[in-house]
Amino acid sequence: MAMTLAPWADIERMPTLNEESAERLRSLIDQPHAPTFNNRSGHHLNKDDLETLKNYTKREMQKSASPIIDQNDWMTDFIEYCLTKVPFYQDYLKGLNNLSDMPAVDRAELSKDITKFIPNDLPIDQLIAYETSGTTGHPLLIPSHPTVAARYSCYHKKALSWNNVNTEEFESDLAIMLAGYQEKCFTYASISPYLNNKGLVKLNFHPNDWLKSSDRQKYIDINKPDLISGDPVSLDALSEIPFQHKPKALLSTSMSLLDGCRNRLKNRFGCPVIDLYSLNEVGPIGCSVPGKQGFKLLQSQLFVEALDEYGTPLPIGQRGEITVTGGFNHCLPLLRYKTGDYGCLEQEGNDWFIRNLEGRPPVQYKTTHNEWINNVDITHLLNKYPLSQFSLHQHSDGSLTLYLLSMSYSDKLKQLIKDKLGFPVTVQPLSKTDLGSKVIQYTSDIFRNPK
Repeated sequence: MAMTLAPWADIERMPTLNEESAERLRSLIDQPHAPTFNNRSGHHLNKDDLETLKNYTKREMQKSASPIIDQNDWMTDFIEYCLTKVPFYQDYLKGLNNLSDMPAVDRAELSKDITKFIPNDLPIDQLIAYETSGTTGHPLLIPSHPTVAARYSCYHKKALSWNNVNTEEFESDLAIMLAGYQEKCFTYASISPYLNNKGLVKLNFHPNDWLKSSDRQKYIDINKPDLISGDPVSLDALSEIPFQHKPKALLSTSMSLLDGCRNRLKNRFGCPVIDLYSLNEVGPIGCSVPGKQGFKLLQSQLFVEALDEYGTPLPIGQRGEITVTGGFNHCLPLLRYKTGDYGCLEQEGNDWFIRNLEGRPPVQYKTTHNEWINNVDITHLLNKYPLSQFSLHQHSDGSLTLYLLSMSYSDKLKQLIKDKLGFPVTVQPLSKTDLGSKVIQYTSDIFRNPK
């Protein structure tokens, strides 16, 4: 039987592991207040891969993104590659060469047969596949690669730099703490070679994962992570744990972050709170920046459009479905992929932003005066409250149910929505099964008939 190496000697997953970083990893795992890590993970990159990533990051940090076709000189070669090497596009887009003529695809199309979207010339060694469920009812098996996973770090660094945080100034042996809050969660400790071989841990802060509840704050205060990342639910739960350490930044992902929740986190942790708009299919798309509204576009080779219901590009400033072309995942090249999220593109100076972003199609709520309120207006209404997760449903009789993860502001929110729409509002807690998952925020049984 082959000997299983200790996590801090796992050179298969961490090929560049040296004595210093191995000792750093051992310390993160083998200390009195640490949780039990239930899995292992590593970057799987050799020295050449890391040098390539370093050069990629250096170039990308200097580049901007634009939703104007003639400003994207990589587009022609990318389209040609898709049409000649990707089976789905070979069959589906014969005779089409211009992006604006091409029909859009969505998650349902990918879920039918993801292999048709994988290039014919893609080497299969080190190919990674992971499942993502989302909120559309179309689970996906996403093809990826260690170099693709590593490129996330480039855009995280870019987002941090736009928020005046320099990763070269990280001081702790624990560079990144990925925070979860679920009844069951994938956890591990690893080393990040693109952050000076400092530690990276994925932790579940649900009490079930710790020998003692107090071990959670002790572990954080002892190891002092420079960057903490998680969704608004896990970050909100983390804010209730009485540790003293102040990270250099918080990175919020996966779910909408309302201003009220952002302000609460900023006051609690005393550091920048960065909202990241990211998809499993294409990685980070945009991030929040100080003094600006919306998400500043991150990737120089990800073309972003807002499309109407017929797939036609909308003018700048008009709200439509966010649709992307390109991206850094060479295992899944995408042409006009509809994200299922809605927003508008706007320019400010030399920068481009996605604004008024909402997941899922727009929902309108009927008032007692037979007027219609857009769900974006509901978001603005609730924005000042520190809600990490919520959902609002209008029933066929006009009454509404507001589902909340925390009931702290339930009476105020109930009255606020009733004053806006006129119909009675009941408040219920979100189910435990929704904890940490991406809940559909806005739904209705009433459909507005077009005139």
